Amino acid sequence: MSEEISLFNIGVVERETGIGKDTLRVWEKRYGFPLPVRDQHEDRLYPAEQVDRLRLIRRLLDIGMRPAKVVGLSYPELNALLTQTPGDEPVYSAELLEFVELIKAHQAGELKLALNLALLRQGMGDFLSKTIHPLNLLVGDAWLRGEIHVFEEHLYSEQIISVLRTAITTIRNPRGTPRVLLTTLPGEEHSLGLLMAEATLSLSGAYCMMLGVQTPISEIVLAVQAHQADVLTLSFSSAMPAAQVKSGVEQVRKALPETVSLWIGGAGVQKQRNVEPGIQVMGPLSDLTGAVLAWRAAVSSNG
Repeated sequence: MSEEISLFNIGVVERETGIGKDTLRVWEKRYGFPLPVRDQHEDRLYPAEQVDRLRLIRRLLDIGMRPAKVVGLSYPELNALLTQTPGDEPVYSAELLEFVELIKAHQAGELKLALNLALLRQGMGDFLSKTIHPLNLLVGDAWLRGEIHVFEEHLYSEQIISVLRTAITTIRNPRGTPRVLLTTLPGEEHSLGLLMAEATLSLSGAYCMMLGVQTPISEIVLAVQAHQADVLTLSFSSAMPAAQVKSGVEQVRKALPETVSLWIGGAGVQKQRNVEPGIQVMGPLSDLTGAVLAWRAAVSSNG
C-alpha cells in the first residue's frame, strides 16, 4: 500500500513541479532522468524521491541554470548547487513569515483572519502587490525546498481565494468598463492568478465576469457573445508548456471577433515571443490597470 501511495502519475508531477509532460518525456530520453515505472496500462508513474528532485531542478532552472547541467543530479548535489548559486535572496517581512508559520501549523482560520486584517489595513491594491504577490513567492519557495507539503500549499490557496472572492464583491461595478471575461484554457487548473487579475481589474473599474478554469474554446466564444464582453483575459501558470500556451492563445484569437481584445497573463506567458497581432501580454498586475485605461482612451477617441 505504501508503495502505491508514493507513486505519482505524469499529470500530478506536471502540476506539482511546474515541469510539462513533454519536457519530462524529453528529459527521460535525453538525460536518463526521471526514470518512471510503468503500471499495468504502461502509463508512467514517478516515485516521490524523483518528484522531490524535480522540484529542486525546477528551482535551479528558474534562476538560470541549463537542464543539461542539473537534470539527473542527485538530491544532495542539487541542494549543493542551490547553496552555491550566487544571487540576492529576497528579504521577507516578519508578517509574511508568520503567514507561512500558520500554514505549516495548519491554522486555516487564523490564516484567513490574518489575511483579512492585512487587506483591511492595506487596501486591495497594496494587498495584492505587497502581501499576496511576495507571499505566493515565499510559499512557492518553501514548497520547492520541501518545507511545506502539497496539501499545505492547497490550504493556503483556498484561504487566499476565499478572502479575495469576498473582497471583490464589495468593489464589483456592474456598470464598469470594459466588460471583461476571465477564464483559463483546458489543462490550466490554477485559479489564483485569475482571481488576482479579477481583483485588479475590478479595482480599476472594469466589470468582470468569471467563468472559472478550463473552459473549452468553443464555450469561451459563446460566453463572450452572451455577455457582450469587450475583453477576454486568460491566465497561464508556469505549469503550462510554452508551446501549448502559444497554440491555445492563437486558436482563441482566431475564434474571437476582432472587436474583442485578448489579454493574457501569468507566469506561463512571460517567455512568449512573437505573439500574434491582437494579443496583449501582461507582465505584473499593474499592467492590467494600464490596459484598462488604454482601452477606455481608445474607445473615447473612436467615439
